[in-house]
Amino acid sequence: MKTFVIWADKSQGLVNLIRQLESHNHKVVYWLGYEGSDSDAPSGTIFHSYRDAILAKPAKGVDISEFPPPSSELIQKLYKTESLIMTMLNRFMDHQSVDERRHRYYEMLGYWFGVLKKYQPEVIIFSDVPHFFYDYLLYELARLLGIKTLTFLDTRIPGRLLFFNDFWKGSEILQKELSKNKDKNFSVEDLSDDIKKYYQTFSDKNYNLTPPHIQYQKKKYSFLHRVLKSSKLTSSIKDGTIFKKSFDYILRLLESKSLLNLFLLGVDQLLGIFKFNLKKEYKSVQSAPDFSKKFVYMPLNVQPECSTSPQGDMYADQILMIETLAAALPKDWVVYVKEHPMQWLRYGKEFFSSKYEGYYRSIAKIPNIKVVPVETDSYKLINQSQAVANIAGVASWEAVLRSKPSIIFGYPWYKDCPSIFKVSDVESCRAALEKVKNGFKIDQQEVINYLKSLE
Repeated sequence: MKTFVIWADKSQGLVNLIRQLESHNHKVVYWLGYEGSDSDAPSGTIFHSYRDAILAKPAKGVDISEFPPPSSELIQKLYKTESLIMTMLNRFMDHQSVDERRHRYYEMLGYWFGVLKKYQPEVIIFSDVPHFFYDYLLYELARLLGIKTLTFLDTRIPGRLLFFNDFWKGSEILQKELSKNKDKNFSVEDLSDDIKKYYQTFSDKNYNLTPPHIQYQKKKYSFLHRVLKSSKLTSSIKDGTIFKKSFDYILRLLESKSLLNLFLLGVDQLLGIFKFNLKKEYKSVQSAPDFSKKFVYMPLNVQPECSTSPQGDMYADQILMIETLAAALPKDWVVYVKEHPMQWLRYGKEFFSSKYEGYYRSIAKIPNIKVVPVETDSYKLINQSQAVANIAGVASWEAVLRSKPSIIFGYPWYKDCPSIFKVSDVESCRAALEKVKNGFKIDQQEVINYLKSLE
């Protein structure tokens, strides 16, 4: 079976995976992988560096002269894909105009359509829900052409992944299992040890530790970790050459006059302290939550990220999501909006396409919306809310585990849990909130049945 592997990783495990695929009659004809991994590609496999894919450069050895520009018919069939990719390009073309982004998209559309037509894969394997513009485009083209796809998604339960043929529809195997177990009454003791431990930990309303994935990201994006993860720096410290190399580096900067540029960059960074930025704008509109009010807790997702695009679909525009919820609120209810604690750490405090100047001010102007400090305890907001609303983040799932009504606008891994409200407009949102107002309760039996089915 002719197979494409879209998996940018430099581990030996991935090399072993590709070898196993080959040994089981899957001919890997195309591998989009981590830069420099081409030496591990099987004989006859076209290797495409993911960095080249980001820059819209073709794989080496692929003759693009035989690929015509995309037709208007093809473009029209993929209008939704184009819309989502315009948002995904915030990550790589932040300062480019819409027309520049669109032309980049057309170039890649012509390339990937030509590649699929020429090499005719029977299946394409993705390591994750595709959310870089090149892999998402390839994914949607494959669906259009009837090529099988396989992709994976982390469930936040350590060691547990879901796989999908179509992440928009969800896991068909899980859905069949849910249907089979619908009327059963599994107990917590029926769960496997790892899932039972996970459930007992996060369903405890007194649990308030920072989630493991946030701890990991805080470490990963900390300044100290970014410095120390440099293998050259680490080896220089170990062999004692750090001081000599630093001195030589300064001499080279002086000779090339780069030291002046470095100084000017430092001055610019220093002046940035006084610039109006995302964090300052956020603080200018925030206010402490009043826990005596009835409220819906709405934590924002990090952007750009998979949980908003593509998993949020049109609600990658999170202000649209907030406006929709606000328009559906029962009388005297409010929404407490809180930014994700990783947003500024990962992407900085400067304004950019996803979180532009005026972004938080626009949110604060929406009736019955209150922006609360990032430091506000998320678990307290979940516990004391009437409901939690989110695109596809983990907070809505944690709410369900704590028996709080949960509303989702997107397509997270847990979307098939029966206790969750999936909304798409003001009417469906209002209907969900009306049920909550009238006393809707999470049935933990359904949650346990879901976890058993997931297992």
